[in-house]
Amino acid sequence: MSEVERYLSRATRGLLGQKKREAVTELRGAIEDKIYRHRLCGLDELEAEQAALRDLGSPAAIAHDLNRVHTGPQVARITLLLGVTGLLGFQAVAQITPVATAALPQALRDFCTLPTDAEIRSMSIADQTRFRQVVAEKGGPAGYLEACRRDIAQAGGHALLRVKDVLTALATGGIDVGDQTDYTSATSTTPLILYTGKTPGPLYDTTDIGGERYVSSSDLIAFLSFATTLPLHLNGVRNPVLEIGKVRLRLGTEDAPIKTTNVVAGVILHGGNLNLPRPATLTYGLDGNIAPASAPRLSVPGQDGDLYAIFQNFERLKGNSSEWLMVRARTAGTVPIAFQPVTPSPRVVTTLAELNAATARRENAVMAYQVNAADLRRVSFAQVPASQFQLVPKGK
Repeated sequence: MSEVERYLSRATRGLLGQKKREAVTELRGAIEDKIYRHRLCGLDELEAEQAALRDLGSPAAIAHDLNRVHTGPQVARITLLLGVTGLLGFQAVAQITPVATAALPQALRDFCTLPTDAEIRSMSIADQTRFRQVVAEKGGPAGYLEACRRDIAQAGGHALLRVKDVLTALATGGIDVGDQTDYTSATSTTPLILYTGKTPGPLYDTTDIGGERYVSSSDLIAFLSFATTLPLHLNGVRNPVLEIGKVRLRLGTEDAPIKTTNVVAGVILHGGNLNLPRPATLTYGLDGNIAPASAPRLSVPGQDGDLYAIFQNFERLKGNSSEWLMVRARTAGTVPIAFQPVTPSPRVVTTLAELNAATARRENAVMAYQVNAADLRRVSFAQVPASQFQLVPKGK
């Protein structure tokens, strides 16, 4: 039985015969309409179905309402039924506000450069030939740089969100985040500020792009966690919808996408009061478009789409102070770990203490926690014993 059928069965429990058939038809139509609308907003079929059922709420509550509707007098039954279907229709068309995005300029500058003549001469003859061939295929140096910028923007980890769109949607939805007016100068790009009376609270960096303020998704989540007590729900994997009360924000665009895994990693990096069992210092590994087939993987329990936080110690083994963090979604039963060659293959451990002990012994190690990010205000880890993970060799 599919998830929709299970939902319909629970939502119409207590009804019989024609009354049950009518209620199932009504609810199924509402669900299909919601799925259609979520698909238009970029969700895949499974994501759209899950979002539609989440929109409808508790099937037990609907069952209570429908039993009350279908057992009342005919006139009252029709009135209440219109009320129920009207509510479903209102939820189905709840507005999703697209937030303009732009790639982080610094990332474009840092990653998209042409090597100097001296750097080209230092390459092997084969590498020089290959580099010149790639540049020619891209239409010359300008085309090469433009293609690089597109690739970086598409990586899913360097997109910034336009502050004006976020603040306008929050105000329209009746969510008060304090006075965000910038009084310092006419052209300033002062960070988002949470005001309490006349005293500014936490500051979150913004970037000026074309005269507009942009903020990273992780800084936005941190800001909202302080600015409101409402839950912060993220729906979808790529260009997800952020729900704050009645407000729904589409994070990411096709030109500068955002991935849920990178948003959650940003929340973990900020730490705050989340009380997560994480290393004190972390280096963030972006979850790019597609992990190469050569990447080693962990076979993990759970369902596809579940999020896992992967901690690796190879940076500390190289003399750096940080552990390596990646957040990955389970796909076909596995999650990829760090791409770079690590010899020997890392040993899977269960706890931070074991990870630290492996580092002290100069052993490569990897640890994975299942992540519960249903509410970004309260992200938590579920510890999974190493015995439930299996390292899948590169290329398998």
